[in-house]
Amino acid sequence: MAEKRRGILGGFLFWGISLLITVLLILFLLNFVGFPVWKTFQDWGNKVPVLNLIIPNSTEPEKTVDVNDWEEKYLTTESLLNQKEQELDELKKQLSSNQNDIKVLKKNNEDLQKELANKQTKEVQDQVKHVAGIYASIPASKAAAMLVSMPLEEASLTIAQLDQELQGSILGSMKDVKKAAQITMMLKEIAGLDETNQSVLSEQVHELALKHENPTETLAETVAGMPPAQSASIIQTMMATNSQVAMNLMKNIKTTSRSQILTEIAKSDNKLAATIAANLNN
Repeated sequence: MAEKRRGILGGFLFWGISLLITVLLILFLLNFVGFPVWKTFQDWGNKVPVLNLIIPNSTEPEKTVDVNDWEEKYLTTESLLNQKEQELDELKKQLSSNQNDIKVLKKNNEDLQKELANKQTKEVQDQVKHVAGIYASIPASKAAAMLVSMPLEEASLTIAQLDQELQGSILGSMKDVKKAAQITMMLKEIAGLDETNQSVLSEQVHELALKHENPTETLAETVAGMPPAQSASIIQTMMATNSQVAMNLMKNIKTTSRSQILTEIAKSDNKLAATIAANLNN
């Protein structure tokens, strides 16, 4: 009895295993040729109440890459980049425009400053000429008294506007010999200045005035360096107002220059020239 049961069980196992192997082989072949065996089995198992909890769901979504989404992102980024480039170009243009505006404004400012300086220079020149005209219309002694009280540079600029004969008359009428000597030397140096801007010229004259602290010692040299006719005019005027100073001045002038001055004086006043020559020999 027991042997019969073992025989039945053995036969069952043999045929069962053979059947299982056969089924698996068939399923493998079907899957190999493209038949969705596993998917079919999943679909069938999901319908069975117990197996649907064991077999995974065949409808689980697969992760896919959306090409359209990436293309849209690329286009958006490219559009944003182009927009930023346009903004940068606009900023560059605006910066260039601002720089040009600054250059124009700077040039306009320089032109205005030049125009103002020229206007001021002309006004100062007109004022100096007007003042000089006033001094030319009054007696030399009165003009000398007024000019001697003015600052050196202002007096020098004013007298420089007058003709040489009137300059000599005014300087010879000054009782302040030191001031007269200063102005005389200033006139010589002003004549050598090429500056046309009145404000700059005034500054240069002011600097010259500061250099002449002891003009009396160099007055003879300054007068000797002038044209003989101008020097003679100064000496003649000084002889009429302060002969002692005039004689001291002539004694300090070199012989050659002194002779030229005396010759010029003799042309208009031979007696005065003889008097000066006689005093020089004493």
